[in-house]
Amino acid sequence: MTKTAPLASIVILTHDDVDYFEECLQSVRERTEVPHEIIVVDNASQAPALRRLQRLCRRPNIRLIRNAANRFFAAGNNQGIRAARGRFLVLLNADAVVGPQWLSRLIAWAEADPQVGLVAPMTNSAPGLQSASAPSYRGVKDLPKFAWVWAQAHAGRSREVHRLIAFCLLIKRELVDRVGLLDERFGPGGYEDYDYCLRARQAGYKLLLAEDVFVHHYGAMGYRGVDYSHHRRINREILARKWSQFVFHALDDTDAAGWDLRRSRDEQELQGRRARRLAAR
Repeated sequence: MTKTAPLASIVILTHDDVDYFEECLQSVRERTEVPHEIIVVDNASQAPALRRLQRLCRRPNIRLIRNAANRFFAAGNNQGIRAARGRFLVLLNADAVVGPQWLSRLIAWAEADPQVGLVAPMTNSAPGLQSASAPSYRGVKDLPKFAWVWAQAHAGRSREVHRLIAFCLLIKRELVDRVGLLDERFGPGGYEDYDYCLRARQAGYKLLLAEDVFVHHYGAMGYRGVDYSHHRRINREILARKWSQFVFHALDDTDAAGWDLRRSRDEQELQGRRARRLAAR
């Protein structure tokens, strides 16, 4: 471990997905040019996978955090964020594979505008605007060439969006300092990244989709053995309750202010009527 803080901290969450993790780790080690550290948070992998994971993490710039129980996405990533020393924090799924210059390009977009708080790439597997239509590579062995050609074809292109998916998400340190960590009320099933995007926007930060960065994502590998649809419905309800309370609080403030304004106008009108009656006597 170097004493100098790295530019970026890459947090990778694992749970019995060591095959995908090994592929992810190799791509990060081979294709990340900027000074970085890797923080691996293992969510209670079983013994054979854990032993292999430990061997893979015996590197100077890798730290392994082991959990006795599965703490899922939000809590597990929060552990990594707390341990991170970088100015930029990257949440990277173990079933993601990165291409050349992936991180330097994400950081370049983050540094180009002080209002940008979150940056994410394009991919083959994600809902919404991040999903590229029919990418032409046949497998991850073709990814480096494809991602390089993609970057040249989309050079200088990005767009502000309302949400980003956290399979690969760059977060500015200052944003974490301001809005805090992921909300650990969200268990397996997602929506913690949607929530974080809302909090970032509420704090005045922009969300940027880096169209010149492409990261492969196998998708949903961390949810094997979990009733994903069931937990997703639960998390959606958590998100709805959390933000509806905020909306109603804001409406109460607005209505109260409007009521005070109307009451003030009514009182002024009543005083005016009294004054006119007195003048007419």
